[in-house]
Amino acid sequence: MDFAKKIPAEFRTLVVIPAMLTNAETVEDLVEALEVRYLANRNDNLHFGLLTDFTDAAQETLPGDQSLADLAARRIEELNKKYGREKKDLFFLFHRPRHWNPQENTWMGYERKRGKISELNSLLRGGSKERFSLLIGDQSIFPFIKYVITLDADTQLPLGSAWKLIGTMAHPLNHPWYDEKKKRVTKGYGILQPRVTCSLPDEGSSLYTRMHGNEPSIDPYTRASSDVYQDLFGEGSFIGKGIYEVDIFKKVLEDRFPENAILSHDLLEGCYLRSGLLNDVQLFEKYPTSYRTDMKRFSRWIRGDWQIFFQFFTFCS
Repeated sequence: MDFAKKIPAEFRTLVVIPAMLTNAETVEDLVEALEVRYLANRNDNLHFGLLTDFTDAAQETLPGDQSLADLAARRIEELNKKYGREKKDLFFLFHRPRHWNPQENTWMGYERKRGKISELNSLLRGGSKERFSLLIGDQSIFPFIKYVITLDADTQLPLGSAWKLIGTMAHPLNHPWYDEKKKRVTKGYGILQPRVTCSLPDEGSSLYTRMHGNEPSIDPYTRASSDVYQDLFGEGSFIGKGIYEVDIFKKVLEDRFPENAILSHDLLEGCYLRSGLLNDVQLFEKYPTSYRTDMKRFSRWIRGDWQIFFQFFTFCS
């Protein structure tokens, strides 16, 4: 399954970056990073997009919202023009408005990142267009997108990584098999999770990043070259950066989870869709810049794991 020269049309793929539009500098950084990912993975039938929300707020709109959205739209259009895509079919912007969340008592993007991915999948299959306030790019290709590669805003997609992910996903032995009785994937893989490694600290890195970004200790999150679950049971753990098949993702997970109850959705999605570890494809991301940021990340992971535990306990009860 060598797709190095050309990705077949039947395996058309969208690389998407879920992110928040916080200020103009953030928008510029997101667009620049998106262009870098494209330059490292220039393949036919491979598209790149930003999947964005505004930050939480006490009201539906803030004074600077429209200018940020307009800036993001303008930069995406400039990228399409720069690379000669008159049909605007290379770079995309998917932007969602805030919705009122009575449980959180705030205006926010529906279900945060999980909601982004869910509504993007629905959009690609002809629904949920009303859930997006701004769409830039040729929407006629949406029905033909088979796979989505989702990355965090700080995750790098090294040279030639995309076609390797797609080629592995397209292999006949990896095709997902849906069990109608169990309502989940029981053979093959609906998601493939590549290795994720901390990138080397750059010149502008903080002291905290330089101290911890290349630590030699055992860290299964950023140093996964093997996985106990993959080795013993043929399944890995999905940590939010990987490739999935749109149709099976939508079929298995649509309306599966209750609202405002799931924080750490990646592990659950990996269980239902059957995630596999792809350890010979490696992605890179930066280590947190400060102790506070690092601890907030650990706090999210711990809270998410407890939520999963209580959901399982409630289900069993």
